Amino acid sequence: MKWNNIKTTIYKELRGIIRDKKSLQKLIIYPLIIPIVILLFGFIFDSMNESKYMVGSNYEPTQEEKTIIKELDNIELKKYNNKKELEEAYSNKEIDGYIIKEDNEYTIYADDSQNSGAFVLSYASTYLDTYNKLLGNKELIKDGINPTKVFNNINIKVESLTKDDTNMMTSMIFSLVITYLIMIVVMVCVVVVTDATSGEKERGTLETILTFPIRSSELVLGKYLATSILGFVVGLISYVLSIPTVMIGRELFKSYEDMVISTSAESVILVVLVIFLTALLSAGICMALAGKAKTYKEAQSSLQFISLLPMIPYFLKMMEIDNSVFNLIPIANCGSLLNDIIVNNINYQSLLVIIGTTIIYTIAILLYISKQYKKEETLFS
Repeated sequence: MKWNNIKTTIYKELRGIIRDKKSLQKLIIYPLIIPIVILLFGFIFDSMNESKYMVGSNYEPTQEEKTIIKELDNIELKKYNNKKELEEAYSNKEIDGYIIKEDNEYTIYADDSQNSGAFVLSYASTYLDTYNKLLGNKELIKDGINPTKVFNNINIKVESLTKDDTNMMTSMIFSLVITYLIMIVVMVCVVVVTDATSGEKERGTLETILTFPIRSSELVLGKYLATSILGFVVGLISYVLSIPTVMIGRELFKSYEDMVISTSAESVILVVLVIFLTALLSAGICMALAGKAKTYKEAQSSLQFISLLPMIPYFLKMMEIDNSVFNLIPIANCGSLLNDIIVNNINYQSLLVIIGTTIIYTIAILLYISKQYKKEETLFS
């Protein structure tokens, strides 16, 4: 095997991607989406937290209720004459929800399938609970009873069992960013491989190349390494862009104040290693699957599902399912591991299992590719 032929193939593939405007645009756009996502969601979360929701009512609030609403500072109460007017106001989007009072019964109406409705339910319930407690305190005082002795008999403290200080919403956004980072590596490999294999078959250039003094194994290895290099470089750029963006987000947005990202030497080295292994494995899987495709479109179709693998840990986290069960799933386990490393929550047992299995998968796929691309039906189909 001649390394000069392999290096020439790598150079040819990299040059071809850079010269292809569509492919180059994708490689530039993919990493830029991460800062956009982080900043966009920070803006959305802050806007949601600072928003004041208009709530209709069929009653005039007492002075005490007005004081509570003013202190909470998250809803405004607007009086309407009856339920029909409230329903019309809601359908016309004049209010985000409404409260109907009948004697001492208050009923809150809101659509909790929407963010505004969910916030209205939460804030209106808090206002009414506070008012209810205030009325209770007044009755106790009237009867000569100290409310403190009734309601404050125990002290309650809350200690979080999470290993980092990130809240649920920012944690989910961070997991989404990590998921997309792994997806970027996979998508870059898909873009490069579809053109380097099926694209060249369709154009007939692969047959021409094989007339040169180069072995098929050298050609395939060169294409594989070129794909891995591009996947690794673009993934690394995405990671590098995410660090300052998170730091900027923490300064700009209150909702990101507790977002943590580890930049220790150990974390950075492990992140680079995981991105590198992901690129090697993704390139191998793409090469193996694309080898059977006869056309560019067929290759794209066969590789589509690979881009979905990094999303598995994200959905598992949403459903609160233990990710360790899926440590053997290729590519998906890399996303799970990367998330733990970046938030400095490293499980070294899982780390060794995932790195070990990824290396084994990569070697097995390379052996399969070396046999697959020796067949004429793979090279010339």
